[in-house]
Amino acid sequence: MHFKARYRGRGVAIRVGKIAGIPISLDYSLFVIFVLIAWSVGDILMPAEYPGLAVWAYQAIGFLSAALLIASVLAHELAHSVVAKNNGLKIRRITLYLLGGVSEIEGEPSNPALELKMAAAGPLASVALTAVFALFWQVSVDVGAPPLVQAPLEYTAFVNGVVAVFNLLPAFPMDGGRILRSLVWRRRGDLLSSTKTAAVVGRGFAYVMMVAGALLIIFVDIVTGVWLFMIGWFVSSGGQLELYQTALSESLRGTRAGDMMTTKIDSVTPEMTLEEVSQRVLILKHNGFPVVSMGKFVGCITMDDLRRVKRERWPEVKVEEAMTGREKLLTVGDSDSASRVVELMNRNRVGRIFVVGGDGSTLVGLITRSDVIKVTEAREVRAGLTPSQKISFTVEKGMDFVIEQTVDPGLTWWVEAPQGVTLLTEVEEKTGAGHEVRRFTFQAVEAGRYSLRLLEGPKRAGGPIVRSVAYTIEVG
Repeated sequence: MHFKARYRGRGVAIRVGKIAGIPISLDYSLFVIFVLIAWSVGDILMPAEYPGLAVWAYQAIGFLSAALLIASVLAHELAHSVVAKNNGLKIRRITLYLLGGVSEIEGEPSNPALELKMAAAGPLASVALTAVFALFWQVSVDVGAPPLVQAPLEYTAFVNGVVAVFNLLPAFPMDGGRILRSLVWRRRGDLLSSTKTAAVVGRGFAYVMMVAGALLIIFVDIVTGVWLFMIGWFVSSGGQLELYQTALSESLRGTRAGDMMTTKIDSVTPEMTLEEVSQRVLILKHNGFPVVSMGKFVGCITMDDLRRVKRERWPEVKVEEAMTGREKLLTVGDSDSASRVVELMNRNRVGRIFVVGGDGSTLVGLITRSDVIKVTEAREVRAGLTPSQKISFTVEKGMDFVIEQTVDPGLTWWVEAPQGVTLLTEVEEKTGAGHEVRRFTFQAVEAGRYSLRLLEGPKRAGGPIVRSVAYTIEVG
């Protein structure tokens, strides 16, 4: 099962080494499934297939079968990751856990052909493993090898075949669902719309799995039913998460860190006391401040840092003694993509990213989660437009914000902007997916509540309005 780049640490993972330069980690939940597989194979399945063996032999068969299955899952994930790595994507790690494996891949495939190759690599690896283990099993039978050899080979060949078939089901975000998305993407040329289609189909399969699992629990086999229900639930929630992440990535396409950062920064100096910082927290309502010394960004001080120092010592302890140093903070350049900013926030579970200048030591801006929300709310998700749509968002006075719309063939967009919101620029350009978009950059010049409309119609003058999007803008 392949859930790309969305693993968020189910438990604590143990790093065990690298294969092909890719870090491999084992989640603690993997040991639970290892024991369950070893027990079910050795104590339930194999006594019926190979009767009359000693207890230790069944236990050894269970242990070997579990080990070979986990190695097969790792090979499946390696196939995904090696294809991605060979095509320029960065692989953070592969983690094996309770329900299989996950390849943490940074970024999305750049085109449907790459998506198809990455998605198909896993099932193809499982098919190859099925053939190899089946061949070895047949040879072991022909030469009369003991059950301790035959049984694990037979089990591993069978399970790899099941894994290959199961993963080819078009249940996004499993491999089959990703293959479906790549084919729809190739036909439509739109990643987000294709993801929506794949997610809808995947959700349908997930519901079927959960219903089937519930029926198995009631009437047939509790263990199998529980597993099927869990996988169905996981597919359903995973598909929704993938859809959200893709929508967010697409809405931020073409946006840089410099477009979303806050440039009005309240900072403190290393020489200030923690008491002075606490007063600034009360006045400015900030949870933390960057620390700047002689124009150089040197660290950050937050309320968490203050709490680590006894309250009575605040008047005497300096910021430089309690702050988090620059080297431990997350920074980006103003030309880095907005998607990278969001990825850093999510991966490291932080609420702020510092934007530095070209020299790496000058603080030019700050991006918080609220800044990300403002930008994503201000930019319409291209797929799923209705003829008339309403969007609301809030910006600060003096803030620039961007709205862009996909341009349909033969049509164009124009804007009806109110006083208090000034249109700075409008540019029409092609995206990486081959679409034309019209990008409007505005500035909020006066506080208040305003209504702004984008209208689409024929490029000739006086044509009818085909679509409109209304924006309610709160300027604070």
